[in-house]
Amino acid sequence: MNPYKSESNPSSNIIEIETTHLLLSFCTFCALLKGKKVSLQNIFLLVLQNEDLRVILKELLGVDSDIEIVKIFLEFEPSLTTSKYITKFLNANKGVPILSSRY
Repeated sequence: MNPYKSESNPSSNIIEIETTHLLLSFCTFCALLKGKKVSLQNIFLLVLQNEDLRVILKELLGVDSDIEIVKIFLEFEPSLTTSKYITKFLNANKGVPILSSRY
């Protein structure tokens, strides 16, 4: 998500900028909860592990499903898909509830 790219639909651009801002604000919130700097990879894993954080993020972003949260994270930072750290976590925790949920 690039909040500064020019699109033909202004409302789409506003939604993208607001989504980026809310996601970054949520990342700041997670860092404050942990009391230290937290990478985006670790925040993504926190969201996967903690249902309370997923509920907060869904409420902030106005989405209904956990899968939409994953989609937003991956659109924001596509390099999460190639992270060995996240892959290792997913392989070790195949029973994570968010991963077994359907659309």
